Amino acid sequence: MSSPTVIFLRAAGWEARYHAATLAVTAAALGDPVTLALSFEPLRRWVEGRFDEGATDTAEVARIGSLRVVLDDARRELGLRVVACDTAVRLAGVPPEAARAALDEVTTLTSLWRLAQAGRALSV
Repeated sequence: MSSPTVIFLRAAGWEARYHAATLAVTAAALGDPVTLALSFEPLRRWVEGRFDEGATDTAEVARIGSLRVVLDDARRELGLRVVACDTAVRLAGVPPEAARAALDEVTTLTSLWRLAQAGRALSV
């Protein structure tokens, strides 16, 4: 069985969101249990439905589609989970009920770290 992968995404730019999303979906497609842990601006954008905003002009030329759609497909078909720790939710100023509705789970950093200890952690 594959080991878990936890990707911690905190960087604000579209390029970082693209990088984290493609790593997450690739690992999930190869059979790894993947958790994408959002904080700060990526978390706010996810909850507000603005995760795709800020794509570069070259993204359209390269035919890069919606990151949100790709992640939602991977959530449904590959078991990828999009989460945030409870402190990140508070620091991002996101209402807890909105976070719970948009995410697969609001958890603790300790739980995320333990999951990463069983596999790998990446920070973007």
